[in-house]
Parts: sequence; C-alpha cells; structure tokens
Amino acid sequence: MSEVAPATKKPSSTTSIEKIADGGYGEELLSTDLVSESELKRIQRKIDLRIMPWICLTYMFMRLNVNTVGNIAIINAEQKHDIKTQLHLSPSQWAWVISCFYYTYMGIEPFSTLMMKNTSPSFWISRIMVSWGIVACCGAAVQNYAGLITIRTLLGAAEGGFFPCILYYLAFWFRPEEITLRICFMLACSTFSGIISGFISYGVAFADGHGHLAGWRWLFIIEGLPPIVLGLLTLFILPDYPDSKATAKFLTEQERHIIKERLYDGAPEKTSATWNTRQAIDVLWNPTFWSFAGIWVGNALGNPTPSFVLPTVIFELGFTNSNISNVLTVPTSVAIFLTLVTCAIMVRKDIWNPFCVAFILQIINLICCVILMTVKQPIVRYVFILIARSASNTVVNILWPSRVAALKGTTAVGLGIALSNVLSNIDGLIGPLIFSTVYGPSYHVSYSICAGILTVGIISIAVTGALVGRPVFRPLQALNSSHVE
Repeated sequence: MSEVAPATKKPSSTTSIEKIADGGYGEELLSTDLVSESELKRIQRKIDLRIMPWICLTYMFMRLNVNTVGNIAIINAEQKHDIKTQLHLSPSQWAWVISCFYYTYMGIEPFSTLMMKNTSPSFWISRIMVSWGIVACCGAAVQNYAGLITIRTLLGAAEGGFFPCILYYLAFWFRPEEITLRICFMLACSTFSGIISGFISYGVAFADGHGHLAGWRWLFIIEGLPPIVLGLLTLFILPDYPDSKATAKFLTEQERHIIKERLYDGAPEKTSATWNTRQAIDVLWNPTFWSFAGIWVGNALGNPTPSFVLPTVIFELGFTNSNISNVLTVPTSVAIFLTLVTCAIMVRKDIWNPFCVAFILQIINLICCVILMTVKQPIVRYVFILIARSASNTVVNILWPSRVAALKGTTAVGLGIALSNVLSNIDGLIGPLIFSTVYGPSYHVSYSICAGILTVGIISIAVTGALVGRPVFRPLQALNSSHVE
C-alpha cells in the first residue's frame, strides 16, 4: 500500500513580484516566498480575530443542541414529569428517539458539505442554524412518541453538515497543520456547551409547570432560540473565502493573495468545480480512507461515555438526584477542555506525534472500560467516567488535520471530511443500543463491547500512522525533517 505524503506547499503563481490590475490601478503583489514569518502571523491573527470567535460560538450552540436529548432524558424524573413518563416511552422507544436523529444527520452530511461550496459558507451555515433552531423549538409541542420521532428526524436533517462545513471552510483559509490548533480550540470551546447545558437543565427543572409547560418542553424552547438569532447574524458576519472581495473586505488585496497562494497543493479553491467524479473515486480508493475509518468508528463505538447517555449513566450511579446529575456533567466538560487544549498545543508545536497521542489515549480508554466493568464504588466509577470522556473526545479531534492533509482537491476535501464525520457519528445509531438502560446501572455488557471495539481502533491508529508517514512508535524528532511548517 502506498504512503500518503505530508501536505506540501501549493506552488506559487509568482516568482518574485506579480503585477495585477485592481480597479484600473496597478498593484504589486509580493510572492508568498518573500513574506516574512511575522507578517504571515499578523495576517493570520487578523483572520482568526474575524472568524474564529464566531465559529466557536456557533459550534458551541450546535453541541448544546445535540446534547440536549441527554439532559431532557432525566429532567424532573423524580416528580414523574420527565419526557419518558409523560410520553409513555419504553427503553427501546427512547433508544430510537436518540438514534433517529443520526439517520438523517449522517445521510445528509456529504450533500450538505458540498452545498456549502455550491452556494456560499455564510449562506449555507446560516441556513443550517436557522433550520435547526426552528425545529428544536417545535420539539416543545410534541404530544406522543410519533411526534418526538418526527421532530428528532427533522432536527438531524436540519443540523446535518454543520461540523464538516466548518472544517471544509477552514481548509479554504489555512493549511492542514495550521488547522490543528484552531479546530481543537473550537472543539475545546464547545465543551462549554456541556457546562452551559448542565446548569440550564438544573435551572429549567425549577420552571416545571410554569406556563402549563413541563421542564423538558421549556428546555427545547430555550436551547432552540439562540441558533435562530446567531444564524441570521452569520449571513452578515462570516466572510466566505480569502479571495472574496465582497465578504473579505477586512483583508487587503495583498493579504488575500498571500493567504490563497500559500495553501497546500490540492487545497480546495473557490473557483474549482464543486463535484469531480475522479476525486470522489480517489477518496474511496485511497487506503487511508479505510484506516481513518477504523479510527473514527473505533472511537465512536468504543467511547465508554457517549454524551447522549452520560447524564443517565451518572444518575444511575445512585449517589445523587436527576438535577445534580445534569450538573455533574460539567466537570467532564472541563476535563475535555484541558486535555484537548494541552494535546493540541503540543501537537502543533511538533513536541508530540498526534498518532502517538491518540494511541496512548485509546489505551487509557481501554483501561477505563476494564475498571468500569469491575469496580462498583460510585465515586470511583464517576472519576474514571471523567477520565474516559476527556480521552475519547480528544482522539479524533487531534487527528482531523492529518485527515484533511491526506485529501487532494476541492471535491475530495469536502467529500472526505463529510464521510469521515458520518463515521464519527455512527455511535448515534448503535450507541443507544449498546448503552440501553436495560444494561444499567452497571452497564457491564456495554463496557465489554466498548473494550472490544477500542482494540480495533487502537490497531487502526497504528496502521494509519504508518500510511501517512507518522508511525506511532517513531520519535517525533525523526519526523520533523519531512514535516511542513
């Protein structure tokens, strides 16, 4: 099997100085080879200040919405005003309520990601947010199992594509190795959604019965309104592409030229066709697609702490009530933030090999599964749930830049990102069955299954590292000569 070469710099279209016409006036554009490191950092800082805060904010609310179903599952359970009691849902029906979201969410992602390129990032990301906000608010009106399934299915269709669109969007602005810290920072910021969600759920529980609405209905409304507002603002705030004069006015002509010309060879381009059949075939033909797939699926299904059942698992430990159980999801979010930021910084500075980090984190996950299978003390189990959650949520996220670097071409990058994200969400289809409440409160069977799947994921990390030229067991210093800064 052939190796995938590290991302190489896109050949500059200039040798020293290129002259172009801009509004009838000649403007000299420096070759990207002549741009100093300090000047490049200044330009990238300018871009970061414009797009990263908004991306982080909107993604945080996206995760808040995805995780809502976990909080809703137990809110006001002691008073029998919870959603399962009021809608008369069995454990198997609740598993389908969780899963049905992912069928449409995963199914629409490839189409949605490529549609961003076919329209514009500001429009398409705005469309996604407004759509999911409206559907989420409608969740407050459901009266039965059929209505809840309908809302969850529509919510998956509305929300599908948001994360891969963000990754695809950043690939138009940055080289893969530069995406590492930015993506991990965005994902780390999204952990605050767990903190916010936990406290909102705690507060909303006390609103139960106000306005003749149950607490879980209020939660649908409260967490559905912000995406509508943020989505409308996205149309005016988010710039589309580096070379888009209409929306990237905060950059000079020189700065737009530098950003576009220094992207890696094979980076997506605004002017390229949205669909290229040859590139699509190459994505599936490349052996790294299947090895990365093993990592993504292994981490998704081997994750011993999936977010959609986390509040229920903590609640069933037996040392607290449903309200406090939602709050106890907050420390897990803090742990994810610290782990993700630390690993991202070390990987970006070439101190740690990302595949080695992912390999070690999955070993830790495997150990946590064994302990959760054998230990019965609630507090000890909670501590290892916290450790496992921080590890599993870091593995795939620090490997995303390597996944992007292995893709060449506008269609390949968009399709590859979308398909990879589909695989990373497969836990939404099978996870509710693995962590069905019939296996609680010990979830011994669930953790046994996770341990077996994690083993496959660990092997996949080692294979993929070898394919892309970053072997798990090779010292990072030996790789630096071939690594692109």
